[in-house]
Amino acid sequence: MKRIYDKDILFDWGQKADLQSVFSSTAIDFFGCLYEKGEFLSQPCEEAEYLQIVVSGTISIYHIREDGTRYSLAQGQGPFLLGDMEFYQPSPSLFFVEALMDTMTLAISLKKYREILENDTRFLNYLVRNLSRKLISIACLESDNVSLKHRILNHLKYHCEKGF
Repeated sequence: MKRIYDKDILFDWGQKADLQSVFSSTAIDFFGCLYEKGEFLSQPCEEAEYLQIVVSGTISIYHIREDGTRYSLAQGQGPFLLGDMEFYQPSPSLFFVEALMDTMTLAISLKKYREILENDTRFLNYLVRNLSRKLISIACLESDNVSLKHRILNHLKYHCEKGF
């Protein structure tokens, strides 16, 4: 991961992520992160220090079950919020978040800006929309796919661009 502090680059990324529709406050400082394909944006047992908004790239959120199998929770492209589940319950992450391609994010310090974010109605609405999308995705993945045919159709519908 490479951190980016160049104000012009951060301004461009903020435009791409449509930050003016996410935050009411202008008192929040961001820095950028560049992740290469295969790098982890978050791993279990790491303390969630930042909210990250995926500006571009694709990420996979998954969990490893006790039997060693991988359980996919969500897949997202920019703009996509990470750290939303840990926002109100500061704790180590429970999931792996992996870059499936080179990925750019904007990061916000939770420690420094928690109070501002908790009082930002525009951000809280954005947070609810993101959590709702993730909940819908997880609910769809939890559906009982009895046959191989149904599992393949489910994968195509929810994990492949344009359903194929």
